Amino acid sequence: MNVFELISHTLGNETTTAASFPKRYAPPQLKITIHWENGRFKSRIHQIDKRRHECATWKVMLWKNMDYSKNMKRIGKDWTVIETCPSSSKTNIFSTDPISTTSELITHFQRIYRKVSFSLRFENVDMGEHGLYKWKFLAQARMIALVDSNIYPFHIQEFQSMLRPHQELYIDSGSVELENAPKVRKITIKTSQYFIPNKFKNYKCEHLEVLKYSMNYNDPVDFINNWLAGEHKSLKTFTLHDVDEKWVTVLLKLDKCDEGPKYYKRGSKIIEFNSSRIVFSNGRMATVNFTDTGVLIFVVCD
Repeated sequence: MNVFELISHTLGNETTTAASFPKRYAPPQLKITIHWENGRFKSRIHQIDKRRHECATWKVMLWKNMDYSKNMKRIGKDWTVIETCPSSSKTNIFSTDPISTTSELITHFQRIYRKVSFSLRFENVDMGEHGLYKWKFLAQARMIALVDSNIYPFHIQEFQSMLRPHQELYIDSGSVELENAPKVRKITIKTSQYFIPNKFKNYKCEHLEVLKYSMNYNDPVDFINNWLAGEHKSLKTFTLHDVDEKWVTVLLKLDKCDEGPKYYKRGSKIIEFNSSRIVFSNGRMATVNFTDTGVLIFVVCD
């Protein structure tokens, strides 16, 4: 029985849920998205297979006129109407409280499989709604993405307290002003009005990637120079897009150049470098690498 079949078989049925044996099943990979649109919350849970394809989907939507129906089932404490389409591996769930039902649905996955790996993505969401800035599933997620979403300054400290060292944090637009150094493994900034030098220099994650920014080239160069001076001890990679190779080379005073194609594996991707320069700091070595698409990748050699 695959994930979709097992969840369909047990969802809304406490008897079959209690009778399931989690040791028989491999834990699924889930991608969970919470979206605010037209004045209401919606959520999607996608199961991701080994090829990173979406192979099953559960959608939770608001149903304002939910009258009593023989088709109503409980997911946790919430009454819902569940529509399942086995041929396409899709399930639509109608609820008067989509956020609560999403929480109950995640909990249901965890009851069946015990260990569930999932990412969280918030799109156009005010994280103050439903206390999402302190949602218990934040601490359990593998990756958290905030896209066009807002966290009020008086909530940011509690939000950051939910972050864990193994996680990745992705920020794209919205209003998210991080305090101090977020304690996560990787931070990716696509666009952020709050990504400014005095904040940026405090980041202490292992991996930092910046796609778009309003800083000048001196600021990321200062970040690398700080590493050369013995700071950022946990840093492993620093990736900066849209850079001027010649200008950065001058600012860093790089004179050791290894020209010709070089390759670096990041996840499942193989990245080709145009040139690579070696720098040293307190017995540690790193390479400053440039791609032909204007990407700087600073790699600390273990």
